[in-house]
Amino acid sequence: MSSKLLMVNRLNHINNFNFFFNNTKKRLVVSQNFLNNQYLLNQRHLYKNSQPASQSADSKRVLHEVTSKVLTCQDSHIPFKVTPKKVAIEETSLKALIRPYIKLTKPNLTVLVMLSSISSYALSPYTVSIQELMFLAIGTTLCSGAANAINMGREPEFDRRMVRTSNRPIVTGQLTSTQAYQFAAATGALGAIMLNYGVNPTVAILGVMNIVLYGGIYTTLKRKSIINTWVGALVGAIPPLMGWAASSSLWHPGAWCLAGLLYAWQFPHFNSLSHNIAQQYKDAGYIMTAAENPRLNARVSLRYSLLMFPICFGLSYFDVTDWMFSVDSSIVNAWLAYLAYQFWSQQKINYQSAKGPTVEGLQKANVHARKLFWGSVYHLPAVLMLAMVHKKGQWDRLFTYLGIYEGENNKTLA
Repeated sequence: MSSKLLMVNRLNHINNFNFFFNNTKKRLVVSQNFLNNQYLLNQRHLYKNSQPASQSADSKRVLHEVTSKVLTCQDSHIPFKVTPKKVAIEETSLKALIRPYIKLTKPNLTVLVMLSSISSYALSPYTVSIQELMFLAIGTTLCSGAANAINMGREPEFDRRMVRTSNRPIVTGQLTSTQAYQFAAATGALGAIMLNYGVNPTVAILGVMNIVLYGGIYTTLKRKSIINTWVGALVGAIPPLMGWAASSSLWHPGAWCLAGLLYAWQFPHFNSLSHNIAQQYKDAGYIMTAAENPRLNARVSLRYSLLMFPICFGLSYFDVTDWMFSVDSSIVNAWLAYLAYQFWSQQKINYQSAKGPTVEGLQKANVHARKLFWGSVYHLPAVLMLAMVHKKGQWDRLFTYLGIYEGENNKTLA
């Protein structure tokens, strides 16, 4: 048979496969020292074209049985050891090992925490160092991941009762609470060390405080009182302080305006999220405002949405941003406040009667809550991006660099 007919793609390079051909079909010539599964699967077609018509049916049957056993590895008398591709198995196992630990960190929340920290760092008035920025970002990420891991390690019995949290790695048995605590200890310690030596001790202390506040106090209060939401909001206010403290003094009022912005934002964000799963929280044993006092839940969302206006004005007043930021941010803040007002207004109608809300009223409140939640998701990055665009003196420095201004006197060139 011409060797050209046996040209196939090299999928599995196994030298000893020629053993089967040499001992089953003497007339079959293999010009290359390999075979692959693709060839074996199509062996009937190749064999039909390569063998003389006089070939006995008995011989064809033998070849068919041999190739079938090679493909399925059913023959216990194979004269050599066929080992699977270890590289592919190791890669799959490594991914399977790492994935549950990544889930422990609550990646979406951790990324948000890290971004709020580096945004504050970018808005601080003093020199920005790329090296310092990298240590800040990685250290903050590790500390946030540690806090979330502790939170999951403490709550598997409660998490399995909620649809939203029922797929967490400890609930599904991929990890144990002990492993979560070990992971938290390692990442938290590494994050604190990176913040201490790569940034400064103040930032490291704030990072450790956030781990204790979220993994310890907030997680405990979730089953004790609705005050847990206010404590949890403090957790979100600390990362901006970390970013600011990396290069500037915390005595500057701008630091606290940024912290206040993140603190206030969490109420319309979380309260709207918890509204649609309030019953799940209650059934799981959590005490949340959305379940205990739905009208208060909506009122708090509106209250802190309105607080965004003076906070953003404060950033301009304390020279963190220029005054154009007050105009731009007001448009975004008005959008969020309008969504919060719709949510509050509907809940006010729903609970003004002693009979309680109607089915239609509840459906409308659910729709407004979802709109508010997604509005808050887009609101925060929009405000932070506008603040960085309008950072105080940023455009003056750019125009000076481009030669439009004459140095620090900001005199326009002729």
